[in-house]
Amino acid sequence: SLCYTCFISIVFLFLDNKKKISVTVFFISLIFLSIGSFSSVLIHRLPLMESNKKINLFTPRSHCVFCKKTIPFYFLIPIFGFMLQKGKCKFCNNKISSFYLINELIHLLIGLALYFYFGLSLIFLFSYLIFFCFYILFILDFKFFYLPFNINILLLILGLTSNGIFNTFEEVFIELQFISHSYFYGAVLGYLSLWIINFCFKKIKGKDGIGGGDFVLFASIGSISGILSLAPILLIGTISSLFLYVSKPKMFSKQMPLGSCLIFGFLTYTFFNIIELF
Repeated sequence: SLCYTCFISIVFLFLDNKKKISVTVFFISLIFLSIGSFSSVLIHRLPLMESNKKINLFTPRSHCVFCKKTIPFYFLIPIFGFMLQKGKCKFCNNKISSFYLINELIHLLIGLALYFYFGLSLIFLFSYLIFFCFYILFILDFKFFYLPFNINILLLILGLTSNGIFNTFEEVFIELQFISHSYFYGAVLGYLSLWIINFCFKKIKGKDGIGGGDFVLFASIGSISGILSLAPILLIGTISSLFLYVSKPKMFSKQMPLGSCLIFGFLTYTFFNIIELF
C-alpha cells in the first residue's frame, strides 16, 4: 500500500493542473462512494446489533438477505457491483434493494457539491462528516425510530469542535459573529428545551413523549448552527411532523420520527442561510 501510494504521488507531481484536478475529483469520488456504501452497512446493522449481540459491523460478512450466501468482494464495489449483478443476486436471482445504490449516489452527489462549493478545507471536511451523521440518523429514525447514541455524540463533538476551535460555520450562520459562544449555548438550550417539554408531558401523561436521543440530536444541531437557529429549526421540524402525521396517520399514529423532522428543519434552515450568502 505504501509503495502504491508513493507511486501515485510521483505520477501526480508530473501532471498538469487540469489533470491534477481530474485525478483529485476521481479519487475523492471513490471515497464518497465508499463512505456511501459504509453508510448502508451502518443503517442495516446498527438496529440489528441492538437485539443480536452476535452481529457487529464486521461479522458476519456481507451476504444476500434472501439466500444468505456470502457476497464476493468484487460485487461489493460501489455502483459497479450493483451493475455487474444487474440489480439481482447472482445466487438466488432475487432483486437487490436499490436503497444501497441510492445511498452511494447521494453521498457522491452531496460530497462533490460540498467539494466544489468549499474546496478542500476544514468547512468541507466538517460539513461532509456532519452530513454523514445526519444522513444515518435521518434514515434510522424514519425507518426504525432509532437514534444511535454513539453517532449522536459524534455529531455533538463535531459541532462543538468545528465551531468552538475552528469557527468553521461563522459565514454560514452569521449569528456566531455577534453572540459569544453561541454554539455552546445552542447545545445546552437544544438539549434542555426538549427535555423540559418531555418533563412537562410526562408529568401530565405519565409517560415519555420525546426520546432521549432527540435531546442529544437537538443539542448537536444547536452546537452547529447556534442558539438563534433553534426556534426556526424546531418550528420547521414540528410542521414537518404534522405533515407526516396527516399524510400517513396509520404509520405514525403511535410514534413520530421527531429526529428526522429536526434534521429536515436543520437542512432547510441551512439551505436558506447559504442562499443568503450569494
